Amino acid sequence: MSRFNGIVSQSELNPSIKEAFLPILHPNDSHAANLLELDNGELLCVWFTGSGEGNPDTNVVMSRLPVGSEQWSIPVQLSNDTERSEQNPLLFQAPDGKLWLFHTSNEPHNQKTSRVVVRISEDRGLTWGPSEVLFDGTGIFLRQPLLVLSNGHWLLPAYYCKLDGHYSVVQISKDEGKSWTQYDVQDSIHRVQMSVVERSGGTLFATFRSRQAERIYVSESSDKGKTWTKPVRSELPNNNSSIQMTKLQNGHLALVYNNSSLERDQFRWVQKKGEFRKKTLRTPLTLAISEDEGRTWPYYRNVQMADLEYKDSEIGYSYPSIISTRDGKLHIAFSYLRKAIKYVCIHEESWVKDY
Repeated sequence: MSRFNGIVSQSELNPSIKEAFLPILHPNDSHAANLLELDNGELLCVWFTGSGEGNPDTNVVMSRLPVGSEQWSIPVQLSNDTERSEQNPLLFQAPDGKLWLFHTSNEPHNQKTSRVVVRISEDRGLTWGPSEVLFDGTGIFLRQPLLVLSNGHWLLPAYYCKLDGHYSVVQISKDEGKSWTQYDVQDSIHRVQMSVVERSGGTLFATFRSRQAERIYVSESSDKGKTWTKPVRSELPNNNSSIQMTKLQNGHLALVYNNSSLERDQFRWVQKKGEFRKKTLRTPLTLAISEDEGRTWPYYRNVQMADLEYKDSEIGYSYPSIISTRDGKLHIAFSYLRKAIKYVCIHEESWVKDY
C-alpha cells in the first residue's frame, strides 16, 4: 500500500506526533501547501501539483479531513487553465461562511506574467463558482493567508516579481472583498511572502522571506497595514524559502521555517544553465514559539530532519503552512521533498515547550 494514502497515524519516531502523507494526483511535484479549519471543524489543505513548477499542467488541488476522520481525502482539482501554470493557493472562509480560493496564474515559466485568480464556494468547498481574475498586476504573487483585522478590514499579503526586483505589498478590502486598495511595503526589495498577525494592542507584525538567504526579516504597522516600518533582520535564519506564522489562542506566536542560512554556509552547489551556484539547504524544518508577540523566540524544535530519502533527493522540506484549531492543536503541512505534502499535528506545550 502506498504511504501517500492520507491516513493519519502516530509517528514512528515520536508517539506524541500524528502525521500523514496526503494523497497525490501527480508523482512529479507537490508544493506550496496552505491549511484552513472550516467553521464546522473540517480541515482543508490546498497546494499545487503537476509535472513541474511552471509547466502548464500545474494546477491547484484540495484535500479534506472530515471531523472524526483519520484519513485525508483524494485531492480534487480546483483550477484548469491549460495554457497557464496555476500555483500558490490559499483558502479563506469569510464571516458569512463563503469559502474563498485565491491562487496565482502565470504563463509557463514566466513569473512576470503572474496574476491572482479567485473562486468562491457557498458549500464549504464541495462546489465552486467560476474562476475570475482578481488582481491583474503584472508579476503579482501570493503565498500567505488573508487576515481579518480587528476593524473588520481584510488584509491579503502579496508580492511582485519584476525585472527591477521583488518586493512586498498588502491588498486591503474595507467591503469584504468587493474592492481592494494596494499599499506598498516601503524598502522591501528582496523581502517577500510576508506573513502577518495582529498583536494585542492592534499593531500588525510581519515576517518576511529574504531573497538574500540570511535572516528572516520583520516589520510593523501601526495603522492597520497602510504603512510599514522598514523590514529589518531578526534573530532567526532564512534560506530564501517560504515561512509561515500564526497567532495561537493563548496569544503566543508560532513560526515554521527552515533553520538554515547562507550566513552559516549551509548550502549545496547546484547547476543551472551550465553554471554552478549556491543553494541554501531546505532542512531542517523548525517550529519556533514566541511568548512576547514576536520580539523573541526562545522555544524551538525541529519538525522534520533530513532522512534517508534526502540523500537521493536534496530538494528538502519547505513551504510550510501552520494553523491553530479550536481544540488548541497545531497543524502543519509542508512539501516533503516535493514528492508529496506531509501533514503533522502536535501540541504546543507537550511537544515544543516541554522539550
